Amino acid sequence: MSLKSLLLKSSAHVEKHQIFGADTYIRRLTIAELDEYEHDLQEAQKTGFSSDASKAGAKLILKSICDENGKSIPEKDLPSPDELIKAHDTPTLLAAMSFVQKYSYGSVEEAQKN
Repeated sequence: MSLKSLLLKSSAHVEKHQIFGADTYIRRLTIAELDEYEHDLQEAQKTGFSSDASKAGAKLILKSICDENGKSIPEKDLPSPDELIKAHDTPTLLAAMSFVQKYSYGSVEEAQKN
């Protein structure tokens, strides 16, 4: 394996946690994925619609859900961001989003404290 390949090989940090009451595996998101969320959030703030920001958060949560090996779950097997925001209240969505962000930035212990 080349040095470039070794440097670009991501290490999956996958753990089982409850998201919206369902036992799921989640993975730490990459810097690029977190940046994409920040970009989506900035765009949502420009529209002035809080539902756009909620959809960006729902999308972030869905990206973190994976199988036990860190592989993404096919979209057909997950709800859409629209479906997710229709199913959950704001505090529940924010709690899940905050957990995913803290897990992605650090550790489960930090995410579970809040």
